[in-house]
Amino acid sequence: MKILRSSGFTLIEVIVAIILSAIMMAAILPMLDRVFQLSHEPRTTLQQGISLQAAMDGLVVWDAVHSNNPALLQAYVAANNPYQGQTVVTNRFVAFTNGGYSTAPATNNLLHITLRNPLGETVTRLFTVPPL
Repeated sequence: MKILRSSGFTLIEVIVAIILSAIMMAAILPMLDRVFQLSHEPRTTLQQGISLQAAMDGLVVWDAVHSNNPALLQAYVAANNPYQGQTVVTNRFVAFTNGGYSTAPATNNLLHITLRNPLGETVTRLFTVPPL
């Protein structure tokens, strides 16, 4: 007499497969947790850089609306620090001398403004009165 064996998995084989899968998941989850924790950093860095550039663009627009007056812009930046999260590093008049610039009394009305974001990135711009 022939014994017919049905195809498929036995209960023991299914239990062993589930146990092995659980062990592998336990080994992989700590690594994936670290990946998920770090996944937001590139987006945050990009947003900080865009925010820094937007803050400087806002100063450019403010200067253009207020008659391109560097002295007025300097007073505005000093009094308001208008952009949250950005630090004003430099807000002073400079003059070019021998290929560089100094903080000596400026005769050409160049206002040097540097902004820094919390990541340490900076953006610098020189503001002046445009020629007529």
